[in-house]
Amino acid sequence: MKPKVDANKQGVAPSPDEPVITYPVLDENQLSSRWNLSPKTLQKWRSEGIGPPAWHLNRSVRYLLMEVEAFERKARVTWKSPAGRPLSESSPTAREDAIEQMMLKRPERRDRVFYSAKDVVDITGLPGYWIHQNQERLRLGIPFYRIANGDVIRFSIEEIFLWEMHHLRPCRYPVDRGIDVKEQRGHPLAA
Repeated sequence: MKPKVDANKQGVAPSPDEPVITYPVLDENQLSSRWNLSPKTLQKWRSEGIGPPAWHLNRSVRYLLMEVEAFERKARVTWKSPAGRPLSESSPTAREDAIEQMMLKRPERRDRVFYSAKDVVDITGLPGYWIHQNQERLRLGIPFYRIANGDVIRFSIEEIFLWEMHHLRPCRYPVDRGIDVKEQRGHPLAA
């Protein structure tokens, strides 16, 4: 049984016999698609401290779905805070809350469901080479299973999610205090 990704995100109409998988982390393209914005707009907002809190996973920018939904609820009242920061601050327990939320939503099954590398990339939005290339999987410590004498590689979505939560780090940007960004970084063109 092949998993279906959330129909709202990928435009796939789920059938009743296939479970809908909602992965609780969005990448930049998924969030820009959800809000009908360009990824450049999200990047600009992130640099200005506007929008939901962003997280880094290596070079990838990720957003926790629960923080995106919380931002959407707050944004109904006010789109931008006066200082540009309060709407963008992450809860100190955001990762733990996301893990708890994921564990509550997983199917009540005793047997594990394993997915192919292609399915994992479709569901999670993680870079494909991380999942497909053995050297990258080992370098990053991505959990996987060898089945059928090691000839078949499969993944558990729950374990991939826990791995991702463990490796996320918050995006930090300098607060504008009237100092030019080029000046802060010691840029040679700064006056």
